[in-house]
Amino acid sequence: MKTGAKPMRDVMRIGLAVALATAGFGAAWAQPPATAPIALQGSGPYHRLTLPLGIHAHAAYGDLRDLRVRNAAGNAVPYAWLRNEAAEPRLASKEVPIFALPASAADASEDAALSFRVRPDGSLALARKPARRQDDAAQWLVDASQLKGSLLQARFEMAPEARGLFAFRLEASDDLRNWRPIGSEEQLVRLAHGGQTIERLAVDLDNVQARFLRLRWSDPKNGAPLTSVAIDSVQEVEPVAPLEWSGALRPERCGADHCDYALPRGVPVESLRIDLADVNTLAQVGISGLPAAVPSAASEPPRVPRNPLYALRHQQRRPASSSSGTPGEVPLLDTVVYRLAQAGGEARSPLLALDGTSHSHLRLRTSGPVSLLGATPPTISVAATPRTLVFLAQGAAPFSLTWRTAPEKNVVQGGVPGAALALATLVPGYNPNKPVAADQATVALPPPPVAAVDAVVAATAQLPVPTQPDPSRKWWLWGALGVGFLLLAGMAWSLFASLRKDRAPAG
Repeated sequence: MKTGAKPMRDVMRIGLAVALATAGFGAAWAQPPATAPIALQGSGPYHRLTLPLGIHAHAAYGDLRDLRVRNAAGNAVPYAWLRNEAAEPRLASKEVPIFALPASAADASEDAALSFRVRPDGSLALARKPARRQDDAAQWLVDASQLKGSLLQARFEMAPEARGLFAFRLEASDDLRNWRPIGSEEQLVRLAHGGQTIERLAVDLDNVQARFLRLRWSDPKNGAPLTSVAIDSVQEVEPVAPLEWSGALRPERCGADHCDYALPRGVPVESLRIDLADVNTLAQVGISGLPAAVPSAASEPPRVPRNPLYALRHQQRRPASSSSGTPGEVPLLDTVVYRLAQAGGEARSPLLALDGTSHSHLRLRTSGPVSLLGATPPTISVAATPRTLVFLAQGAAPFSLTWRTAPEKNVVQGGVPGAALALATLVPGYNPNKPVAADQATVALPPPPVAAVDAVVAATAQLPVPTQPDPSRKWWLWGALGVGFLLLAGMAWSLFASLRKDRAPAG
């Protein structure tokens, strides 16, 4: 019995080491979920929760498939994504009345005096025609009272001979007395540069809801002669959260004719800003999205891309063939980016509307060498509309939001209680043409774990390389597996040899 004790101890020792290694590997995938407190407003029972974009930096999955809402007892409560089933937004475009205004009410000349009367339909009419010429107007009043919904963008028309850079600020009002600003300083641009004409005559209105707009030229002596204004508006059933912007993103790599930028994982990009580093730079670029190296799960809940500005400004392009770029590369739009010095200040290319789809990376491809973008590659910033969910406050408060910080292995989607439901299931009698009656809720996210986020991003959103995979990587992997197998075989042979050696004297 004593002769067999040592081999048995060896077997137990090896088995214990393997078990500990397996348990340690499993523990890496079985991390407890992260949590954040939810604050409720109102009595419910349904609450509307808009998630900060920062949730994507925490969560293991870009589609937030493992998100759960829990009550005080730790039980998952029912929830649904708000906009997946809502009715499609209704777009409208209309030319609206505009009125030339003097620089301020302090202008005492009778020629500058303007007064309005309100028609029965709520629109404005001049009670007295101004003697001031329209090309001398320091301000413009835009009557948007006949439009319904939110205002997406204003499209200006200038006199054909107008050239230059015209800076201005926009304000909104419902009563012509109290005005609130819309965004920051904007520009109308019509320039001739390098044999081509650059125009920027459309301005985002940030989904503002207002009856009247007022345009104030930054330099009243350098105002554009406007001839008309058309406004695109949208009627949405559910309220839309304002865009959230990322910080400046530098290129991850640049090739001979392109630069690639890693995007925050899972963020549905709806707006893009390209900041050129060098003044007097102009280039034609194509913008496309690159897929993640690891494909998403087939059971990922569908996300409805909703960016009306993209539909208004761009026609969807055909997907690029694998011979012209990275397999799976999705062309989004072609545009001209510029940063030009002018007498009235710098003219910069406007914000670009994208389709609201999640991509691993964005690619800026030039029609020539990438140096057309300047000696220093540009930085970009992206914006997205945060996702919103509705949950039933079932059980006792406080409620919390939970999610995984690392992917789970061998998990069947839909098998875990608390997964997102359809709105029609969550809300009996739900009508996609009517907003869901729900009180507000907010969530406070912890600071993102930088190291963990970097590891997850590196594992799940690697940049696809536009060349064929290196065959040596495959052979290296098989070689590593073979070496491991030989080591295990050697350990087993040594163990059984030791057993035979110990049994021989006993016989």
